[in-house]
Amino acid sequence: MLKVPLLRRNQVEQVANDVLRQHGLTSVPINPVTIAQKEGFQINNAKFSDDSLLGMIARRPGNLLMLIRAEDSPNRKRFTIAHELGHHFLHLLSDGEFIDHEADLFREEYVEQDTPQMSENQRAEVQANMFAAALLMPEEHMRHFWQQLRSIKKMAELFGVSEEAMGYRINRLGLATNEQ
Repeated sequence: MLKVPLLRRNQVEQVANDVLRQHGLTSVPINPVTIAQKEGFQINNAKFSDDSLLGMIARRPGNLLMLIRAEDSPNRKRFTIAHELGHHFLHLLSDGEFIDHEADLFREEYVEQDTPQMSENQRAEVQANMFAAALLMPEEHMRHFWQQLRSIKKMAELFGVSEEAMGYRINRLGLATNEQ
């Protein structure tokens, strides 16, 4: 059984920042496909028999695979890939897999940290979502561009994410309420 570590948000953010630095990605929009390919993943669009499936990641000896729902928008696919990378960097330290449903990725989970009361699956999904947000919308870039743009729509376009994801990230970083 997978043991998912109890990580604080700042720890997940640090892992995402380390991954960006390790892969030399310093400007937005961040391309999660670049990271996945450098990590050795084969990424395929998939038509799942279950319409609620968004993506999956599998690690087997000598094989790293990501399947992403083919009919999703480019921004949705980018977030799903970043989410799956979260599982890769935070949870899949040995062979195994994660299968993600819409309910997992769209979870209203924006708590400051996960808690011991969460199930292993909930903890893994919360952390993968935090990782995806930090990877695609790095805090340093968010603070810099928010000062210039002051628009969720423009920020979402610049970072290549949905307005909903951008709104959550702006809120989480306190940008709309604080004059940074």
